[in-house]
Amino acid sequence: MGRYALGRLLGIVPILLATSLIVFVVGYIAPGDPVQIMMGDFKDPQAEANLRRELELDLPPWERYGRFVWRAARLDFGTSYVNRGRSVGQIIRDAFPVSASIAAVTTTVALFGGVALGVISAVRRGSWVDRLARFTVLVGVSVPIFVLAAIFILTLALGLGLVPVAGWGKPENYILPCLALASRPMAFITRITRSSMIQVLTQDYVRTARAKGLAERSVITVHALKNASITITTVVGLAFGTALTGAFVVETIFNIPGMGRTAILAVLQRDYPVMQATVLTMTTCFVLVNLLVDLLYGYLNPRVRY
Repeated sequence: MGRYALGRLLGIVPILLATSLIVFVVGYIAPGDPVQIMMGDFKDPQAEANLRRELELDLPPWERYGRFVWRAARLDFGTSYVNRGRSVGQIIRDAFPVSASIAAVTTTVALFGGVALGVISAVRRGSWVDRLARFTVLVGVSVPIFVLAAIFILTLALGLGLVPVAGWGKPENYILPCLALASRPMAFITRITRSSMIQVLTQDYVRTARAKGLAERSVITVHALKNASITITTVVGLAFGTALTGAFVVETIFNIPGMGRTAILAVLQRDYPVMQATVLTMTTCFVLVNLLVDLLYGYLNPRVRY
């Protein structure tokens, strides 16, 4: 297990290096000069040269990238181009807990909702419940997140008045964004749970448990679901990743001050240090969560370790 974990851990390094190179190149070739944006209408060649030197924009690209990686490894992303009085680290510390809490709630809703719907669909295979569950899966996979967000706003918020449309700071503000973000991963988890349960329910040990007179609930939860959960574990990372990537859209729609909205504003304002830091931070979180999922899957299924 230790060798397997070490191999997975070392595999993170090239992924993070590739991500850092991509975000640096995007910031380097993106249109617009940060110095001229910060200077505005004030034109002074000497002040412009001093500011360019202060921001290290006068250095060659390979040296700038080396310094960027070295500082990122120490969690030092410099100062915001737009908010000169604030460090990028402080901006990330303010926005990250918001996105992390949304991702955690979204993953929990997707996991428990998808497993429950998949189990019911498999147990009642061919019934109207199964057909309804498969239709729900089709909708969750096919409809984009921003369309679902708009539908939830029109129905639950504006139509019925059950939840607030936007904002942050109250428990009810989680409902609409988490429902929109959880739709797709819950659909995938439902599909995988259903197929895994159908396969497990045909195994001999399940038939033996039923022949012994065990209650159907015990057969489903103890024998069938326990073995099907090994396959379900693999998509938990997907659910968390969907919550992170969908945050760019959902946080903007619902005006939530998280990492996604911060990244969008940084791109619009040409605030490249903030943009690079948010993308790199979210990628690191996604990679670490998938690492934990891989380690858990390797623990539950020893065959993948060899």
